[in-house]
Amino acid sequence: MLDITVLIEDVDAARLSDKATENVTSNYSLNVSLAERERTSDHLVLSYSLELTSQPQMARFKVSGSATLKGTRDEIKEGITASDDNKPPAVLLTIYERIYSTLYVLAGALRVPHPMPNLLRKSS
Repeated sequence: MLDITVLIEDVDAARLSDKATENVTSNYSLNVSLAERERTSDHLVLSYSLELTSQPQMARFKVSGSATLKGTRDEIKEGITASDDNKPPAVLLTIYERIYSTLYVLAGALRVPHPMPNLLRKSS
């Protein structure tokens, strides 16, 4: 069974508008970066960076860190491969799920719209 550990190494959050409130409806665009840091036969370490920007622009969040996948070679391959072009790989879903609570708390502290917990699953 694939084990994924997510570590947050850097967080940046900004309120971009004085008109922003938690009650305003806003969609978030997402830019993602995943890069291999280290690989052995039974684990893979990826660097990740997720940048979320609200539309209209009221807030921006950037979270980066590492994700470690431990398992067999086939389990790791399955974890980093998308099942089809319209769905993100399982590792990206796990990273977002694990960092979501941080995004939620930051949005509340900045009094800006909260990102959706299922942001990556909307198009699936």
